[in-house]
Amino acid sequence: MKKLFPFYVFILIVVCGFVTCLLPFPLFSKYANITAKNVYDINNFYETENEIYSPSKSVSVSNLNWFETVNTLFKTYQKTRVIDIQSGKTYYVFRNGGHNHADVEPIDEKNTQIFKEIYGGVWSWARRPVWVEVTQGNFVAASINGFPHGKSYVQNNGLDGHTCIHFLQSKTHGTKKVDPAHQEAVSYAFDHRNEIEKYL
Repeated sequence: MKKLFPFYVFILIVVCGFVTCLLPFPLFSKYANITAKNVYDINNFYETENEIYSPSKSVSVSNLNWFETVNTLFKTYQKTRVIDIQSGKTYYVFRNGGHNHADVEPIDEKNTQIFKEIYGGVWSWARRPVWVEVTQGNFVAASINGFPHGKSYVQNNGLDGHTCIHFLQSKTHGTKKVDPAHQEAVSYAFDHRNEIEKYL
């Protein structure tokens, strides 16, 4: 009898496995005889028209200090949207560094072309007011120049060097002083903050 016990256990396991394959749902489960209506209710749980998620389209424009706030919010290597106020054009940049202000480059050749179009197809040191989206839906008043210089970190974007974005109380790298022309553009961007909706 002791010799046959393992054999009986083996047979029992095989039979139970076979029965389980034939009856995948417990016989007395409330889901054993599920109806088409049950399937519909389960698949549409919390998915009625009234509960579809719709993200807010509201945006804000702030005038934040570069050293106190923006330098932390505007992450290095972050893809960021920039809106030129006077032309209404939008382009995207990567921040590649900068301490006194943000050093940036367009993310690709298409965005470099848009950036150059803002300056009439000619590189220029002229300051222009912009809004920079440092976090989703949160823009900061800023100022750009349009003359590539220094090191370049983004390959194949059609730009040899980087350009600068200044914010409230940011400084130039060379003089380490606040640039009045950039600050004037920053003020313009903040003063026209209520116009941003028409560019989005």
